[in-house]
Amino acid sequence: MPASDGDVEALYGLPLAEFIAARDARAKELRAAGRKEEAAAVKAARKPSLAAWALNQAARRHPEDVARLLEAGRALADAQRAALEGDAAGLREAARGLGEEVQRVAERAAGFLESPAPTQKDRMAATLRAAAADEVGADLLHRGVLVEDLEPAGFGLETEAGAARPPATRTRSGSSKAAEAAEVEAARRELRRAEAEADAAETRAGRRAERAEAAARRAAEVHQEAEALRAEAEEAAGEAQAARRRAEETAQRLAEAEAAHGASRDAT
Repeated sequence: MPASDGDVEALYGLPLAEFIAARDARAKELRAAGRKEEAAAVKAARKPSLAAWALNQAARRHPEDVARLLEAGRALADAQRAALEGDAAGLREAARGLGEEVQRVAERAAGFLESPAPTQKDRMAATLRAAAADEVGADLLHRGVLVEDLEPAGFGLETEAGAARPPATRTRSGSSKAAEAAEVEAARRELRRAEAEADAAETRAGRRAERAEAAARRAAEVHQEAEALRAEAEEAAGEAQAARRRAEETAQRLAEAEAAHGASRDAT
């Protein structure tokens, strides 16, 4: 496991508003320490969606609830396999159990949001169902490092109400095509997100370049003014030295004149 994994995971436990600043600061520290690969890994960490962030907080602060949810997901998968073999007795109960755990964790997550909208709750519930049905999603939820809302592929044998439906409605090839389509759609979403991030980065870069050019112009003007003032100061210093020499010469002549005048008066 790269040393930066701990840095990345820690980011997802922070308040959402602090994510970007903390990520960039840590990446800068790692670069300054010469740990360029780790810095790049931290910098690549994506800010989570609001629903994903709330679920991460629930997973980190209530791991026992998430553990029960994932166990309920495994129990439903077992019940589905049994149903495919002709024993559907436990399917309805397993589906109901998962629904209860999804509701429990979704409510925990909603508690981290201020006035969560019904759509937010729906997205969190959908993400929890997706995580319960997928090993990768389960791992992300368990570690509290979800980045975006997950799309539930469906357990296949349950309706929205949790009741059983005929198990043979999807063929293996149909499932494979659906999985491929889901993968393609996920890649498209990732591409759109990456393009949006690139556009935003280019805009920020353009603005910073403009500010840098303006600052350079101001610096050049200040430098030019400073050079002019330095030249004037040197000229004034020269004039002061010349005036000082003239004053000293005048004082010397005055002293000599006074001495001569005194001698002449004494002689008379």
